[in-house]
Amino acid sequence: MLPDQSLFPIVSGLGHAFFWCYDEHLSDRLRAILIKAGFIEVPTGEPLVVCFLADDMESVLPVLEQAFASKERRLIRALLSGNAKPTLQEFGSIHTVEELGLRLSAQWLGDLLVDRRYKSLLQPIVCVEDHKNIMGYEFLIRGLHTDGMEIPAPVLFETAESAGMLYALDMAAGECATRTAKGFGLKESVFVNVLPFTIDTEDGMEAWLSNVLGESGLAEDQLVFEIVESQQLSDLETVRSLVRRLKDRGIRIALDDFGTGFNNLSGITEIQPDFIKLDKSLTHDLNDDGRKWTLVANIVDSAKQSDIKVIAEGVEDNKTARMLESAGVDYLQGYLFGMPDAEPVKAD
Repeated sequence: MLPDQSLFPIVSGLGHAFFWCYDEHLSDRLRAILIKAGFIEVPTGEPLVVCFLADDMESVLPVLEQAFASKERRLIRALLSGNAKPTLQEFGSIHTVEELGLRLSAQWLGDLLVDRRYKSLLQPIVCVEDHKNIMGYEFLIRGLHTDGMEIPAPVLFETAESAGMLYALDMAAGECATRTAKGFGLKESVFVNVLPFTIDTEDGMEAWLSNVLGESGLAEDQLVFEIVESQQLSDLETVRSLVRRLKDRGIRIALDDFGTGFNNLSGITEIQPDFIKLDKSLTHDLNDDGRKWTLVANIVDSAKQSDIKVIAEGVEDNKTARMLESAGVDYLQGYLFGMPDAEPVKAD
């Protein structure tokens, strides 16, 4: 749901952005920051009340969000008025800068999702024995500004988290991935990042699959859910139950970010995913760290005993690829084999 539009009123002519600050130190800082940003101050005669000319609050909020911490933004109340002095009716629309920022974030993200201004980039996952043999693609969402410029995934998910819209964004990312895969006619596995709370109940999983697969027609057995451990997983039994439900549907599971959080050797034997993806922190500088290579080899050996395939992420050079092959890794992913791109890798 988009925010209440009354939070961002439209004023005729040049408006007045009023700010009520908790103390003079805060008001002095706010005044200096907005003057430096090019806004024109309108004196109020009140030390704790600051006013600047502004066409809209949207032009002011990004400046304040960058300059003030969240707890400080909660101590500044704001109002946009079409008058040099707010009317009694307008005083009912005062909100903290923190709240206005969250509502503005929800508004632009909501518009982006409604307009489907997002796309999937594909990064290949290759077989360790033959780097031209692509077993699948990881699909990575990117947002699009109205001018076509990309919005990085971290910006999307940070905004969605602060605005309470993670479920909607996660659903959009999955829908875009399956629609893109179907559009290219891909036969390889489709790796899709999924936030566990999106699908951690039977109803949630059914809703996700219905919305995400319904339009694309992609087969469930082509999907691999990458469960993003670093963001959400903490309860081993919940994860085990989730994996069972997905496998019953023919959907394979990859535990992402292996080497962080609860992801450990005892955990994977209990959860029994189809894949583990070694975090790039384990593959970075592998050439210069013998202890790290030994750790990777031990992880691979334990995974093989449980019939779990290992994918190494962050592979950027041939020497690292060879060392991972010698450690027994099954698949490789990284810039060496392809940057995330809007199209799948073309055959030579």
